[in-house]
Amino acid sequence: MRQEMSVAKLLTELEALVAHHEKQEAHHGEREVYHHEQRAVHAAELQTARERLEAYRAAAEAAGEFVARFQPPSPPMVDDLRPGEPVLVSRLAARVAATKGPTETFTGASIAREVNQRYGKRLRKPAQARTVATALRRMAAAGRLHQVEEGRAHHEATYSRGGSQE
Repeated sequence: MRQEMSVAKLLTELEALVAHHEKQEAHHGEREVYHHEQRAVHAAELQTARERLEAYRAAAEAAGEFVARFQPPSPPMVDDLRPGEPVLVSRLAARVAATKGPTETFTGASIAREVNQRYGKRLRKPAQARTVATALRRMAAAGRLHQVEEGRAHHEATYSRGGSQE
């Protein structure tokens, strides 16, 4: 501490510090009551939200199991190409897209995945999503597909066989 401070000045500064800390203590005491009440309110709301979330999850799981019991098994994906037929990824993508329903939506990655599942043994290397996306874009430009959603930097374009999906 500084030695040259007068006793009177030191006394006034200490009194000011005492007053400041008394005020702060009173203020935080009031806030403590308020925060305690708010904590109780939020704890009750949290408990209600957790109960509702758990009930919703249980209902969704039960509904999913119920629906899954009555869905027919999907037909196995078979290679329907004739022996010796040329294997072009764009043609394979067109074949797979033609199997989709008119309201079903798909992307380049989903069609590429299906092409690889069906025709993977015939391909020299797996079909790339970018290659398939180019084929889908060209089919949409030719009017064979409908572009439902335009692609962006980190989001693929979405297509369907039918008309507008709105």
